[in-house]
Amino acid sequence: MKKSYEEKLLTDWETVFKQGLLTFWVLISLRGKSLTTGEIRDRVSELTRGTYNTSEQALYRSLRKYFDLELVDYEEVENSKGPKRKVYTLSKLGEEVLREFTNRNISLFLQEDVQELLKQEKE
Repeated sequence: MKKSYEEKLLTDWETVFKQGLLTFWVLISLRGKSLTTGEIRDRVSELTRGTYNTSEQALYRSLRKYFDLELVDYEEVENSKGPKRKVYTLSKLGEEVLREFTNRNISLFLQEDVQELLKQEKE
């Protein structure tokens, strides 16, 4: 019984945690690259070792929001298989916001004392 409750807590925490990470994973996947929506989805999955997957619909909504916020730009390119495709890039503002977010939040996980705590096994 305890194991299933523990698993439920972990799953619930991961769900909330991952919802807040979509912006980070999309922006980091675009750093130095120009990608279509499908390529962004694949890149996020690759960077997270398959632990973070998002639907194309959720990704489209997010990319529209990021474009409106001026975090990403896109260019429409010809597609031999149908309508033009949007290829997204990280805007200059997006790069700055990502850098600041990373410095203020992600780099904390790289601190030596935090790394030691993460390595500690249950006593």
